[in-house]
Amino acid sequence: MSNTDDPNFAPYPGRYEMARTKGVPPNEEPVLLDITGEADVVNQIDAIRPIVENGPVPDGGLSWDHRTRVLTVRLVGAVDGSEPEVEAVKQAVLAQPADFTVEFESVRYSREELLELADDIFPNSHEWGPAEGALAGLWDTLRNRIVVLVGDEPEDLSRAWVAAIERRHDERIVYEIVRHSMNEPWVQP
Repeated sequence: MSNTDDPNFAPYPGRYEMARTKGVPPNEEPVLLDITGEADVVNQIDAIRPIVENGPVPDGGLSWDHRTRVLTVRLVGAVDGSEPEVEAVKQAVLAQPADFTVEFESVRYSREELLELADDIFPNSHEWGPAEGALAGLWDTLRNRIVVLVGDEPEDLSRAWVAAIERRHDERIVYEIVRHSMNEPWVQP
């Protein structure tokens, strides 16, 4: 390919100097453009996150819905004004500048508790479940639970994993059967 076939080739003197002032190669310092406004939102959420995570009330995590522009702050305890510690966290969060709506939701389990549970059940699944296969899963902020993904094939292994999860009698853990053939999860009630 010749230089004239290259769409990035500008046949005029000083093209690299112009590129440097625009923040593109050869100096590799791009100029960030936030045309969606999401970077501002991320910065605002990042300012709220430590308030929630380090506050006097255990938190259940944050979730952002970009479609409705709502940040949901999950706190362990009643969010109806009856608990002074929860109210202190709410006031600190609402004092932060935000270009979106902040909602508070009461949850039963803390982020820390669920993450510790995930750190226990996933690496140690061979101790409490079938010896074959491996588990996958995640902490689901919206459900305030640990979600274990169980494949539907082979069927006997799938049943063994479901039975092992149910034997734990831990309502903090739910499972989803992931159907390999349809590539769609099916939620077990």
